[in-house]
Amino acid sequence: MPKIYFHVDVNSAFLSWSALKALQGGSTVDLRTIPAVVGGDEAKRHGVVLAKSTPAKKFGIQTGESLFAARVKCPGLTVVPPDFDFYVKNSKALIQILNDYTPDVEQYSIDEAFLDMTGTEALFGPPLTAAHTIRRRVRRELGFTVNVGIAPNRLLAKMASDFEKPDRVHTLYKYEVETKMWPLPVGDLFGVGPSAAKRLNSCGIYTIGDLAQLERDTAVKLFGSRGDTLWNYANGREADPVTKQRTRDNSYGNSVTMPRDLARPEDADATMLALCDSVGRRLRADGKTARVVTVQLVDNAFRRTSHQTTLPNPTNSTDRLYHVAIELMRQMWPQRPVRLVGVSAEKTGEDNFEQMDLFTDAARIDKQEKLDRAADALRRKFGGAAVTRATLLSPDTRKPEALSAAKEREKDKK
Repeated sequence: MPKIYFHVDVNSAFLSWSALKALQGGSTVDLRTIPAVVGGDEAKRHGVVLAKSTPAKKFGIQTGESLFAARVKCPGLTVVPPDFDFYVKNSKALIQILNDYTPDVEQYSIDEAFLDMTGTEALFGPPLTAAHTIRRRVRRELGFTVNVGIAPNRLLAKMASDFEKPDRVHTLYKYEVETKMWPLPVGDLFGVGPSAAKRLNSCGIYTIGDLAQLERDTAVKLFGSRGDTLWNYANGREADPVTKQRTRDNSYGNSVTMPRDLARPEDADATMLALCDSVGRRLRADGKTARVVTVQLVDNAFRRTSHQTTLPNPTNSTDRLYHVAIELMRQMWPQRPVRLVGVSAEKTGEDNFEQMDLFTDAARIDKQEKLDRAADALRRKFGGAAVTRATLLSPDTRKPEALSAAKEREKDKK
């Protein structure tokens, strides 16, 4: 039986959900119908566009640019702050609806999911019929719109859902790849970022079709193993599972944009401790341990770097995560001042044991586990601020910013 996948993607999710919240709160203006954006707190250096309305897009406003630049393009721009708790609520409501149509729902991010709809025709009709049923139901019951892409694999389903928006259904079967996908700019191909697109353009590859018609060996010579993957994508082949790198239940992470640029890694130690404390708590709450720790930094020129290491034994210890993270941070600290610090624990599982050797301080590990459990219990009973590490009490550590940033991101576990 031929495989059929849907990719369901919320149209301008954060903006749509903020508009929905405003309407539910009594507003008479739908943010989706005016030049509007969801933006961070400029006073705390989060002043960038997180999402934009279709009218705002017509002014050339782009996601990720500063609110200052967006206001220059559109002086009458309406800016609203994000509400991640409300976003998570709507995301869960969406997934609940999608679960009515197939038991195989893979949530790819907060606002999109893949559905394996193979063999459901007898229940919901042909794919187009089922897709329109889902699209209309989401709009009717939840108040926001989605695009649905239909294809024989996840890659093409995701590409199809990015076609004309909003509130549309598109197909991208293998026989449609040449006419629907190949004419698109190569930067529109899944997995091709701005820098990769620029490099491809420099090689005379401007469309997805140009890449698809390139000799496979040439793509590998130019871009290594990544070239082989992109060549397969351009030809509609899902060389690697699209969701492989984004399994949300397999990664716990936090990051924070600092109120001021940091010149030395020591200046970020307290923030890193707060982030590791939050990640460790979430791991322990879910009964998980992690084998990989990744640290990411963004300098004041917005250059992003990351380093990771695989642990010899899985852990959910705040202390262990922190010491690994600061070591990575010192190894990768850039020449320019840093504005964002992040850490994530990955390759998670339920291996709640640690293999000891002759050099392992078993007593110290046992003591740390007991301290973590005690602190977690006190926080659950009396609130997150009930237990604070002494290192974070010094004014020099900028404790409030570090802890509040970590706390805001704990929503991801719910």
